[in-house]
Amino acid sequence: MDRYLAVAAKPLSLGATRRELVAAGLFALLWPALGAAQPAPAPTTSSGARPVLRVGLVPYLSARALLNVYEPIRRHLETALGRPVEFYTAASFAALMTNARDPEQPFTLMPAHLVRLALEDWGHNLVVRPIRESGVSIWGPPALAAAGPAALRGRRIATMDPLSLTSMMFQRWRHAEQFDTVVAALSYPTTNAGLMALTRGDADAIVAAEGQLRDAPGAEALDLQSVVRLGAVITPSFVAHPDVPAAQVQAFRQAMLSYRGGTAAGSSGAQFVIGNPRDFQPYESLAQEARRRLGLPARR
Repeated sequence: MDRYLAVAAKPLSLGATRRELVAAGLFALLWPALGAAQPAPAPTTSSGARPVLRVGLVPYLSARALLNVYEPIRRHLETALGRPVEFYTAASFAALMTNARDPEQPFTLMPAHLVRLALEDWGHNLVVRPIRESGVSIWGPPALAAAGPAALRGRRIATMDPLSLTSMMFQRWRHAEQFDTVVAALSYPTTNAGLMALTRGDADAIVAAEGQLRDAPGAEALDLQSVVRLGAVITPSFVAHPDVPAAQVQAFRQAMLSYRGGTAAGSSGAQFVIGNPRDFQPYESLAQEARRRLGLPARR
């Protein structure tokens, strides 16, 4: 189980100190170099207790930050389902998809293009999708935003995992604008790791969905503005492994449909609807790119 990164540490409070925020970001930066850290415990049962339900989260923030913003949903699920719920994330988007194919992780929160892949290729079931869409932009300081897209020539842009939806959209934009050789892409594992690069001066701008930025600790203090809008996407949705019994899928769906506790302005605060697999058809070309990056067969 070493591909799982347990989201079970002490939550990062909204009033966290700068040292705590830096520590959380450094953890995200150092994770790939650390390899397998402490393996996440497998779900266990005790006498008379229902087994732990494992739910995977898309790793757009560091583990501590994800725990903080998704804790209201975890608590709601425990109450609604009457069983312990543990949230996990992964070291990368590729690891997220590996975990999603493991029956030990019945439910996974993943971005729209990977939802499309999981539904069409692996037989996963759509549980719920959010009502909320999120604008994707290249974000920079006000002076850079005022100067416009041409000012990005020669700039360094922080991007997320190459398999992320935002990174793929950025690469398409850069190629379409013939900026491949004049705009540098710097890959960081999470949004808050990219924000740290901005604060250090290692990057001049960052590619992110607005919902990701609103969930990221410390982002508001940077006063980022949109330099180039790349589009809008459905925020992450829940899917179920094909082996999950229909009754369990329905129970999870009803729990999320009844969720009204989200106060966060970011992706973690979305409300959910049942949705339809057809909602993810517009992401097929990006799903094809994901298949290529994952070494999977192209879908006709």
